[in-house]
Amino acid sequence: MNFGGTWMLPRLIGLHRAKELAFFADVIDAKQAEDFGIVNKVLPHGELDAFVDDWADRLAAGPPIAVAMTKRLLTLNANADFASALEGEGMAQSLNFTTEDTKEAVKAFLEKRPPTFTSR
Repeated sequence: MNFGGTWMLPRLIGLHRAKELAFFADVIDAKQAEDFGIVNKVLPHGELDAFVDDWADRLAAGPPIAVAMTKRLLTLNANADFASALEGEGMAQSLNFTTEDTKEAVKAFLEKRPPTFTSR
């Protein structure tokens, strides 16, 4: 295994499954990769572009500051203890609640319309 596979694979699918795949080098199909958690989605041929476009649109429509904070916290907290994770989340929430984007999200919710975020 190269390119960090011995570090990443056990974290994705568990040590026992990682050893099984590494020792026996069995080829697995897309459904099995999805079941193991190696891939997020398995789509029928020809549906990938539409699916990716939809995900990209949904992600782009989200609150940029909150998404960036969430991305960072998920990455940092993958190896953090619970108390540290809670502390980081609390700090991020405190900061996020002061943004114009949060005010816009509440206003849009009350007005039953999609929010327009400005990264402020």
